[in-house]
Amino acid sequence: MPSGMPSRSNMALHRRISEQILTDVENGRWLPGDQLPSEDQLASEMNASLGTVQRALRSLVQMGVVERHHGRGTFVSGARALEEQLQHFRFHAEGSDKLLPVYFKIISVEETSETGPWSHFLDEDDPNFLHISRIVSVNDEFEVYSEIYLPAGRFADIARMSEKTLNGVSFRDLLAERFNAPTLNTRQTMSCQPLPPRVARRLAVPAGQYGLVWTICGMSYRDAPITWQRIFVPPSDRVIEIGSFSPKNANSNKNSA
Repeated sequence: MPSGMPSRSNMALHRRISEQILTDVENGRWLPGDQLPSEDQLASEMNASLGTVQRALRSLVQMGVVERHHGRGTFVSGARALEEQLQHFRFHAEGSDKLLPVYFKIISVEETSETGPWSHFLDEDDPNFLHISRIVSVNDEFEVYSEIYLPAGRFADIARMSEKTLNGVSFRDLLAERFNAPTLNTRQTMSCQPLPPRVARRLAVPAGQYGLVWTICGMSYRDAPITWQRIFVPPSDRVIEIGSFSPKNANSNKNSA
């Protein structure tokens, strides 16, 4: 246990309750979209007062783990808690706020023990990773190359999924709904540099062509690392939207990350 961190026995009761609920969610007792027991039921189960349980649930709301709806109850929020802030591949049409459609094609899904910045971020005891390569067509105008690394042990079943399934699903939703691993936070960096030769060949651009190299580190409950993604974007006059966006456009295109 890190120095200075209180032991579980020394935690305030509301913190112990929120930790227990979060552990139950991580272990699959409740999945994204599932409703938790009522506050009275939780109080009885946790041997705590109603006020203590309510305080624990407020803490989980702040963490993005659950959503509380007046008159309905408390639900595991999962991947959709911060969905508006986690969309990628969002390109604008010229002189408009309209988002251009994007289309995904899986190039390969393979297990690898190769190390790199993904291994430092994911920091798994298992040295193997699942490496997914994709080509992303933006409005059939130009292509973007994307590669995703995930811990192989936890997400091995992805390698057995069909190309059709993987092309037609948002990876965020896939991880949340099938593996109970919602992406609740990201850390992103971007640089302008020559595209690697293998990427330039894939995108059919000249060797040495400069482009954007966009790295997105995805985290789940307790800020646990679950995905490391790198996106290579060749030169284009299209505007990339980064960060939050208005949900009113979310259903008018096929953007997903």
